[in-house]
Amino acid sequence: MNHLFHLKQQDRIGWIGLGEMGYSMANNLHRYLASLHLNMTVWNRDPAKSAKLHHHGAHVAKSIEDLVAQSNIIFTSLADDAAVEEIYTQLIDLAGQVDHSIIFVETSTIYPALATKLYKQLSVYPQHTYLQCPVFGRPPVAKAAKLIWVTSGDEKAIKKMCLYFTTMSKSIIHLKTTDVAKACNFKLLGNFFFVGTMELLAEGLTLAEKADVDQESVLKFIEALFPAPTWLEYSRKMANGDVSHTEAGFSVDLGLKDVGHMQKLALDSGASLPTADLAYRHLKMVQDQGLGGQDWSSLINSLRSASALPEILPQYPNEKEVFEGEEGVQSNKVGAREV
Repeated sequence: MNHLFHLKQQDRIGWIGLGEMGYSMANNLHRYLASLHLNMTVWNRDPAKSAKLHHHGAHVAKSIEDLVAQSNIIFTSLADDAAVEEIYTQLIDLAGQVDHSIIFVETSTIYPALATKLYKQLSVYPQHTYLQCPVFGRPPVAKAAKLIWVTSGDEKAIKKMCLYFTTMSKSIIHLKTTDVAKACNFKLLGNFFFVGTMELLAEGLTLAEKADVDQESVLKFIEALFPAPTWLEYSRKMANGDVSHTEAGFSVDLGLKDVGHMQKLALDSGASLPTADLAYRHLKMVQDQGLGGQDWSSLINSLRSASALPEILPQYPNEKEVFEGEEGVQSNKVGAREV
């Protein structure tokens, strides 16, 4: 009862950003709050997405100003650095105009310097708190509430927010640092392992075909020796010709954004990252063909083209097996969309 009283009296949650990730995350959090007879306020530039959550009972703010006025916790889930900076320019300005304190929880994949910038700008108003808490997981994983959260920022605020993180995740990695840039570094490192795995698989599968090695046997080998979800998912996508489908996946355009951040982080840190350089070049070749909306596993087509192999063409099977990978569980419906 004391816990519920605390929620009712103090926590008024707002959510900005209802893309494919944000919507599922917000919906899971809303369900939890609704089970306690509480509500959540949402805002999205596309009102249709807000209306969908309103149908489930969430309150829709008329504007960002309205949301800030009603909330003392605000989650943001946005597509890229430009969107994050645009929204936070407004949020920080509004934060200076309200009497109540607000915890801002930024969950997007952004460059570390931007997180530091936003933290410093918001620190002008000491009653407010900025947390950088990116997530690992694609839309189906977000929908299943199995995300992995990474936390950085004020320890007391993070402890309070864990109650809500658990409604959207299967685990939380606490970096135990007030340096919000560290969570961005961690997210980019994690995504590097995924794109590196994908680059390795693309090269290996291309070599297998050129060397006349049976693809199905290669897949069985991977399943027996490297049964990690990411290896299983991407090897089968590439071998089975599913690389053009981005529903529940991650697009070439977004992949280039993330790999570009990895390269810059390596440069700024004095590290060498040749695998990221290769992946960037192969993704850019796909984008230059006007296919930036394809799943980023389509980078294999750059290797196939260089190896005088035909590109993998779109296939539209009725069903797919389900795998839980680095960004989530692969949907059993095939379509075209990204993270």
